[in-house]
Amino acid sequence: MIRLYQITNYKSLGEQAIPLSALNLFTGVNSAGKTSAIHALLSSADNLADREHEHLAIARHLPSMTFNEVRNYLRNAKDFAISLFSGETEVTLEYTPADDALIKTRVKQRGIPSEEMREQLSENLYYLPAMRSGKLDETSINSDAEKNVLGLNAEFIIDYFQNHRNMLLEENLLRAETKTLEAQVNYWLSQMTGYRLTVNFDGSKYMVRFIGKGGKELMPFHVGTGVSYITQVIIVALAAPKNCLIIVENPEIHLHPSAQAAMIDFLSMIASTGRQVIVESHSDHIFNGIRRLLHAGMLQVEKVQVINFTQDGEGLTHATPVVLSQNGGIPNYVPGLFDQFDEDLDSILS
Repeated sequence: MIRLYQITNYKSLGEQAIPLSALNLFTGVNSAGKTSAIHALLSSADNLADREHEHLAIARHLPSMTFNEVRNYLRNAKDFAISLFSGETEVTLEYTPADDALIKTRVKQRGIPSEEMREQLSENLYYLPAMRSGKLDETSINSDAEKNVLGLNAEFIIDYFQNHRNMLLEENLLRAETKTLEAQVNYWLSQMTGYRLTVNFDGSKYMVRFIGKGGKELMPFHVGTGVSYITQVIIVALAAPKNCLIIVENPEIHLHPSAQAAMIDFLSMIASTGRQVIVESHSDHIFNGIRRLLHAGMLQVEKVQVINFTQDGEGLTHATPVVLSQNGGIPNYVPGLFDQFDEDLDSILS
C-alpha cells in the first residue's frame, strides 16, 4: 500500500507530502489542487518501471500533456518530481524537458519498486475520473484492455464487467448468496437504488438495462444518471483485486444524499479488505459518513486519511491532513471544511 507520496513542482503543487491510508478523502474548494494531486500519482504510476532508467514520459490514464502544461509555472520550475513510499521502498521519478520547446518530457527513475508497489500501481490501478462517461446505453468492446482496462474516461466499464461477471469473489466481499461479481454488484445496486443490472451483447456492442421492482427492463436513460454513475463505482470496487489502488473522483455525481451516505459505507467496506481507495469529493455527506463510521466503530481512525486542499494568495496548493478522532470528532477547527451548512443555518436563525 502506498503510505505517502511527495510532489515537487507539479502544476500548482510546490512542495507537498501527502500521507495515505486504506481509505482516503481528498477535499477542498474548486481548483484547489485535488485533481492535480491525483494526476501526479497517476503519472508516477504510468511511468514506474521495475528498474532504474530513463525514458520519454508515458500517459496511460491521462491525456498526453506537454512538459510546459504540467510544470509549476508559478515557480518557473525547470523540472518536477514525484516520490513514492511503500513500506520501506522509496522510488523517485524526476521529470525534465526533452526538447527546447518544453513539449516532450523525459523521466528518470531513482530506486527500484518492491513487487507490491509495482503490482499496485502498474497492474492494479483503477481510475474513475470526474469527467467519466455516464452514458451506459450502448458501450463497445475495449480493444486496448491490456493497457487501460477501463478506458481513458471509464468508457469501457461494461466491457470490463462482462469479462468478469462470473468471477467468484472472496468471502469478505460477499453479501448475496451467489458469489459471482454479477450477483454482488446487483446486491449493492439494489440496496442503493432499487435496480438490478442486466447486459446483453449483440456481437459488436453491449446493451445495458436496469430492472426495477416491477421486473420491467429500462434503458439507462430512463432511470436517472445517478444510477449509471453509482453502477460504475460498484462494479470497479468489487472486481478490483487485493493490493490495488482505486481512485474515484466525485462518486456523489447525481446521487441523493442517502445514496451518498451508502456509497461511503460501501467504499469503507472495500478499503477494509486489502484494497486502497482514494476518493475526491465535495460531498459533506461523504465526509460526515466517514465520521459516522468512526463513531460507530466500523472504521478505525488509523485506516482513514482526510486531506484538505487549499490555495494561498500566490496560487500555490497546500495539502493539509485533517485530524480526526475515533469518536468522529475534529479536534482542531479547519476553516472552510464543510462548514457551509452551519453558515447557512446561522444566517437563517439570526
